[in-house]
Amino acid sequence: MNNAFKLEPFGTNNLHYLNHSNYFINIQHGAIRSAKTTASIVRWLKFIKEHPYNEFLMSGNTQTSLYRNVLRPLMSLLDSLGIPYDHRKNEYIEIDGNICWLMGFSHEGIANRIPGMTLAGWYADEVNTYPKNLVELALDRLSVKGSQAFWTLNPDNPHHYIYSEYIENKEKKECRDVRVWQYTIDDNPSLSEEYKARLKRRYPPGTVGHKRKILGQAAVAEGIIYSKFVEANNVIKKSDPDYGNIKYNKYVLSTDYGPGSVSVIGLFGIITGLEGNEYHLLDEFYYDVNDTKNDGEQLTDKELVEKSIELLTYKGEVLKLDMWYTPHDASSFRAEIKKHKYRGKPIPLATYTPDVLNDIQEIHSLIALCRFKISEDCPKSIAQAQTYAWDPKAKLKGEERPLKTQNNDHCPDMWRAAILGTRSLVNNPFTESKETYESSKWK
Repeated sequence: MNNAFKLEPFGTNNLHYLNHSNYFINIQHGAIRSAKTTASIVRWLKFIKEHPYNEFLMSGNTQTSLYRNVLRPLMSLLDSLGIPYDHRKNEYIEIDGNICWLMGFSHEGIANRIPGMTLAGWYADEVNTYPKNLVELALDRLSVKGSQAFWTLNPDNPHHYIYSEYIENKEKKECRDVRVWQYTIDDNPSLSEEYKARLKRRYPPGTVGHKRKILGQAAVAEGIIYSKFVEANNVIKKSDPDYGNIKYNKYVLSTDYGPGSVSVIGLFGIITGLEGNEYHLLDEFYYDVNDTKNDGEQLTDKELVEKSIELLTYKGEVLKLDMWYTPHDASSFRAEIKKHKYRGKPIPLATYTPDVLNDIQEIHSLIALCRFKISEDCPKSIAQAQTYAWDPKAKLKGEERPLKTQNNDHCPDMWRAAILGTRSLVNNPFTESKETYESSKWK
């Protein structure tokens, strides 16, 4: 490779990164064109040259993006410095005797290539595009003394797992597992004022683009379905003065059932009123088979029923259950529920068939009126309320359809029956009064 590498002066943020990125995971995130990659390449080269072990990992969203974003400028720098290297496309780059294995991390299919590796370092470009289990697998391979990871990413949704589990994780920061550098467009001293002004005109203040591309901040993307959801208005916090005084007229369970993927059960408290009901999601059980902590283990229907019933003991009180809603196509799960009793009686059971667009419209109206709220004990639902989005490809065809991704729609699907199915709910023969319950035996 013959392109001469021109190393521009580093800004204050990058100088600090180059001198202090000695944590286990070192994360650069922020605005586009803020010189994150250049500093990360220089730091990576210094790290692999100084570390006594000689096997490392470099990853990108794809092999192509890794080559474009990182390997080309890296090889140009190596040429300029006269450092020998051997690049084998899509396999490895050997730098002065140090092997860096090259991988695209865009899908979970490469997971079987990671076990068995022993690594001293990991360079991850666009780490926010990787499946969570691949990130955890790669971190597990950093077993050599003095191992480090160097991650870069442009801003994403604030509820992305990279933010919640690493960038915003106080515990990991305090124990020196993670250090974070955030960049704005002004952190790159080599950019002209003309270019920066043009970019700021394209992405004016108040837009998602301005937050992400200028200020380098995580921001919820445009096209979000429940755009009226605001945590300050729609999240129930235990610190709220009225938290302990809320009285509910009915309690229901609602289900999104995916035995081979994700299953979610939600406990709802409903406050009935002449001017309309309020719906509060009080607690949730969320089980993702593909989460690495679950090791691919699928819950049986019996186990899922038992976990769901545990939700009915809430704040120390064993609740009445007015109805349990399941999807219309979850026949095996309903059959299992019918085998169980709650408080000595058959469990009241109903199905709900969604009317997707009308359901979304109604729930969005309730969110805007602050008549649908989510407890802070339900982090998955809070996150998905702010990531549930319209499918942009469907929009181009003139259609309205929610985007189906791995972790953005299970909770919203679960909410529907509890909110819309309960509107015809009346007192049923399975529901006991509080007085009867207190004097009865149940199981």
